[in-house]
Amino acid sequence: MTIIWTNLIIFSAIFSVKSLQLSFYLTLHLYTATMVEVREVSTKEIIGIYHLMDLGVKEGLLLKRSKKELLSLVKNEMVIGAFDENSIVGMAILDFYSKRLSELRSVYVLEKYRKLGVGKRLVKAIIKKAKSLHVKELMTITVKEKKGFFEKNGFNEAVHDFKLALFKEL
Repeated sequence: MTIIWTNLIIFSAIFSVKSLQLSFYLTLHLYTATMVEVREVSTKEIIGIYHLMDLGVKEGLLLKRSKKELLSLVKNEMVIGAFDENSIVGMAILDFYSKRLSELRSVYVLEKYRKLGVGKRLVKAIIKKAKSLHVKELMTITVKEKKGFFEKNGFNEAVHDFKLALFKEL
Protein backbone atom coordinates (compact mmCIF):
# COMPACT_ATOMS: atom_id res chain seq x y z
CA MET A 1 0.00 0.00 0.00
CA THR A 2 2.89 2.37 0.78
CA ILE A 3 4.35 1.77 -2.70
CA ILE A 4 1.05 2.75 -4.35
CA TRP A 5 0.83 5.99 -2.31
CA THR A 6 4.48 6.81 -3.02
CA ASN A 7 3.94 6.25 -6.75
CA LEU A 8 0.78 8.37 -6.64
CA ILE A 9 2.60 11.21 -4.85
CA ILE A 10 5.50 11.05 -7.35
CA PHE A 11 3.03 11.03 -10.27
CA SER A 12 1.17 14.02 -8.78
CA ALA A 13 4.42 15.94 -8.32
CA ILE A 14 5.51 15.20 -11.91
CA PHE A 15 2.06 16.16 -13.23
CA SER A 16 2.18 19.44 -11.25
CA VAL A 17 5.63 20.28 -12.61
CA LYS A 18 4.54 19.45 -16.19
CA SER A 19 1.40 21.59 -15.78
CA LEU A 20 3.50 24.45 -14.44
CA GLN A 21 5.94 24.09 -17.35
CA LEU A 22 3.05 24.10 -19.85
CA SER A 23 1.49 27.13 -18.17
CA PHE A 24 4.83 28.98 -18.24
CA TYR A 25 5.36 27.97 -21.90
CA LEU A 26 1.91 29.24 -22.92
CA THR A 27 2.33 32.46 -20.95
CA LEU A 28 5.76 33.09 -22.47
CA HIS A 29 4.47 32.50 -26.00
CA LEU A 30 1.40 34.66 -25.44
CA TYR A 31 3.67 37.41 -24.11
CA THR A 32 6.02 37.03 -27.09
CA ALA A 33 3.15 37.24 -29.59
CA THR A 34 1.68 40.38 -28.04
CA MET A 35 5.08 42.09 -27.98
CA VAL A 36 5.43 41.73 -31.75
CA GLU A 37 4.56 44.92 -33.62
CA VAL A 38 3.02 44.62 -37.10
CA ARG A 39 3.52 47.65 -39.36
CA GLU A 40 4.70 48.86 -42.74
CA VAL A 41 8.39 48.35 -43.43
CA SER A 42 10.63 51.38 -44.02
CA THR A 43 13.43 51.57 -46.57
CA LYS A 44 15.95 51.42 -43.69
CA GLU A 45 14.69 47.88 -42.93
CA ILE A 46 15.10 46.46 -46.45
CA ILE A 47 18.15 44.37 -45.44
CA GLY A 48 16.04 42.53 -42.84
CA ILE A 49 13.31 41.89 -45.39
CA TYR A 50 15.82 40.56 -47.87
CA HIS A 51 17.28 38.28 -45.18
CA LEU A 52 13.81 36.91 -44.34
CA MET A 53 13.17 36.39 -48.05
CA ASP A 54 16.39 34.35 -48.32
CA LEU A 55 15.37 32.18 -45.35
CA GLY A 56 11.95 31.58 -46.90
CA VAL A 57 13.53 30.66 -50.24
CA LYS A 58 15.88 28.19 -48.51
CA GLU A 59 12.89 26.57 -46.76
CA GLY A 60 11.07 26.30 -50.09
CA LEU A 61 8.26 28.58 -48.91
CA LEU A 62 8.98 31.72 -50.94
CA LEU A 63 10.06 32.63 -54.43
CA LYS A 64 13.22 34.70 -54.78
CA ARG A 65 12.70 38.41 -55.44
CA SER A 66 15.37 40.91 -56.42
CA LYS A 67 16.55 43.61 -54.04
CA LYS A 68 15.35 46.18 -56.58
CA GLU A 69 11.84 44.68 -56.62
CA LEU A 70 11.70 44.53 -52.81
CA LEU A 71 12.91 48.12 -52.51
CA SER A 72 10.21 49.26 -54.94
CA LEU A 73 7.53 47.42 -52.94
CA VAL A 74 8.80 48.93 -49.67
CA LYS A 75 8.85 52.44 -51.18
CA ASN A 76 5.26 51.93 -52.33
CA GLU A 77 4.28 50.85 -48.79
CA MET A 78 3.28 47.35 -49.88
CA VAL A 79 5.45 45.39 -47.41
CA ILE A 80 4.24 44.67 -43.89
CA GLY A 81 6.69 43.48 -41.26
CA ALA A 82 6.41 41.89 -37.82
CA PHE A 83 8.96 43.28 -35.38
CA ASP A 84 10.10 42.01 -32.00
CA GLU A 85 11.79 45.12 -30.63
CA ASN A 86 14.10 46.12 -33.51
CA SER A 87 14.36 42.68 -35.12
CA ILE A 88 12.16 41.76 -38.06
CA VAL A 89 10.59 38.34 -37.46
CA GLY A 90 7.97 38.16 -40.20
CA MET A 91 6.83 39.71 -43.46
CA ALA A 92 4.03 39.81 -46.01
CA ILE A 93 3.70 41.63 -49.33
CA LEU A 94 0.72 43.10 -51.18
CA ASP A 95 1.28 43.01 -54.92
CA PHE A 96 -1.24 45.54 -56.26
CA TYR A 97 -2.32 44.58 -59.77
CA SER A 98 -5.54 46.59 -59.91
CA LYS A 99 -8.58 47.44 -57.82
CA ARG A 100 -10.16 44.31 -59.26
CA LEU A 101 -7.45 41.84 -58.21
CA SER A 102 -4.26 41.94 -56.15
CA GLU A 103 -2.05 39.30 -54.57
CA LEU A 104 -0.97 38.51 -51.03
CA ARG A 105 2.46 36.97 -51.32
CA SER A 106 5.70 36.23 -49.52
CA VAL A 107 4.16 35.57 -46.12
CA TYR A 108 6.99 34.35 -43.93
CA VAL A 109 7.54 34.15 -40.17
CA LEU A 110 10.69 32.98 -38.40
CA GLU A 111 10.22 29.50 -36.95
CA LYS A 112 10.51 30.71 -33.34
CA TYR A 113 7.47 32.99 -33.91
CA ARG A 114 5.24 30.51 -35.75
CA LYS A 115 2.02 29.27 -34.15
CA LEU A 116 1.80 32.51 -32.14
CA GLY A 117 -0.61 34.41 -34.38
CA VAL A 118 2.09 36.54 -36.04
CA GLY A 119 1.30 35.21 -39.53
CA LYS A 120 -2.40 35.84 -38.97
CA ARG A 121 -1.69 39.42 -37.93
CA LEU A 122 0.43 39.94 -41.05
CA VAL A 123 -2.38 38.63 -43.27
CA LYS A 124 -4.92 40.87 -41.52
CA ALA A 125 -2.65 43.88 -42.06
CA ILE A 126 -2.35 43.09 -45.78
CA ILE A 127 -6.12 42.65 -46.07
CA LYS A 128 -6.60 46.02 -44.35
CA LYS A 129 -4.11 47.60 -46.77
CA ALA A 130 -5.88 46.04 -49.78
CA LYS A 131 -9.25 47.32 -48.53
CA SER A 132 -7.80 50.83 -48.15
CA LEU A 133 -6.85 50.62 -51.85
CA HIS A 134 -10.41 49.44 -52.68
CA VAL A 135 -9.23 46.05 -53.93
CA LYS A 136 -12.21 43.80 -54.65
CA GLU A 137 -10.43 40.44 -54.56
CA LEU A 138 -7.21 39.25 -53.01
CA MET A 139 -5.54 36.03 -54.10
CA THR A 140 -2.56 34.05 -52.90
CA ILE A 141 -0.54 31.19 -54.34
CA THR A 142 1.02 28.87 -51.80
CA VAL A 143 2.65 25.51 -51.25
CA LYS A 144 0.29 22.67 -50.28
CA GLU A 145 1.70 22.52 -46.73
CA LYS A 146 0.50 26.09 -46.06
CA LYS A 147 -2.94 25.79 -47.67
CA GLY A 148 -4.64 25.31 -44.28
CA PHE A 149 -3.10 28.52 -42.90
CA PHE A 150 -4.62 30.58 -45.70
CA GLU A 151 -7.98 28.81 -45.45
CA LYS A 152 -8.08 29.67 -41.73
CA ASN A 153 -7.52 33.28 -42.76
CA GLY A 154 -10.50 33.37 -45.14
CA PHE A 155 -8.95 32.30 -48.45
CA ASN A 156 -10.74 29.64 -50.54
CA GLU A 157 -9.58 27.49 -53.42
CA ALA A 158 -12.26 29.03 -55.60
CA VAL A 159 -14.34 32.03 -54.60
CA HIS A 160 -16.95 31.19 -57.23
CA ASP A 161 -17.69 27.99 -59.10
CA PHE A 162 -16.59 29.53 -62.39
CA LYS A 163 -13.10 30.63 -61.25
CA LEU A 164 -10.09 28.43 -61.76
CA ALA A 165 -6.38 29.20 -61.66
CA LEU A 166 -4.43 27.59 -64.52
CA PHE A 167 -0.66 27.32 -64.77
CA LYS A 168 1.81 26.41 -67.47
CA GLU A 169 5.29 25.30 -66.47
CA LEU A 170 7.95 26.73 -68.80
